[in-house]
Amino acid sequence: MVSKTKVRIETYLRQSVLNDVVELEKRVWNKEGYREVNAPMLYFELAYLTNGLVLTVFDEGIFSKAEREQMAKQDSWYAGNQPIGFLACFADFDEQGPFWYAARMGVDRLYQDKNIGEAILDAIYASAKERNIPRIRWTYDPLVSRNGYLYLHKMGALIQEIGFSYYSAVFTNDELNRGISTDRFIVDWFINTNRVRDRMERHNYPVHDLSIMTPENTLNEIFIDEEGLERHGQKLIFEATETPLFIEIPYAQDKLLKADRKKAQDLRDQCRALFMHYLAAGYVIKEMVIKKEDSGRIRPFYRLDLDPRYSDLKQRTL
Repeated sequence: MVSKTKVRIETYLRQSVLNDVVELEKRVWNKEGYREVNAPMLYFELAYLTNGLVLTVFDEGIFSKAEREQMAKQDSWYAGNQPIGFLACFADFDEQGPFWYAARMGVDRLYQDKNIGEAILDAIYASAKERNIPRIRWTYDPLVSRNGYLYLHKMGALIQEIGFSYYSAVFTNDELNRGISTDRFIVDWFINTNRVRDRMERHNYPVHDLSIMTPENTLNEIFIDEEGLERHGQKLIFEATETPLFIEIPYAQDKLLKADRKKAQDLRDQCRALFMHYLAAGYVIKEMVIKKEDSGRIRPFYRLDLDPRYSDLKQRTL
């Protein structure tokens, strides 16, 4: 975790920072054209003014003064005290009650892999408890393994839904999402549960027994092709009924996206079919399991457990 003394996180939206947050969003996703120039500013203001939350993060020592001066020679953006990360939440409600919808989070590219995202999530957790928000929802790409590991294993969130091509082209005109389906997991983070408290406050994380993974309950397989890219194999099991089940995803989807977007889409199609089938059948995703092979290869798997309510229903229909 990044030292709290090295970042400053503001939970209010200063007018003087608003333009910088909009600019940072453009930089994070490297949007072409960015036709919604005025919309994002209203977007952040509405989130803040309607009982949502806007967080902004500032560098207080991650890079030294000399390093920032050198960065500013290459890009004048770093000459001032601009934000290096942000998060915007809208207030909403459904049949389960009120919640925050975390609509957008971003970290400056030069600050990625420095645990800024974790610092933001710690801050939103504290803010939710302070303001009695029981649940936070957001979406993420199911094939981004580092996010799955953070949200499920480290934070205790869970997944019961997936959206097929969730976002329109208006919101995905960027280098990460352009030309590929925007399938997204819908995440629920129940702030007041012991599962979440254990991980966020006590830092107790489950230890996974990999011996329970078998050829029968592992529903697919990803292999490394002749170009060194992760590809989906022929194995696809749609008839499994036991619990738990495991679905493998690529460890480095970003590498595949840069190299061959058609191969990336083919892999995405196969994984999505499994997720949609088993989530619809009453399975819930609560964990990500990591396998490290002797060769050094890292293989991430989602663990799916059958919701007991569906298990009881199946028993009554047998």
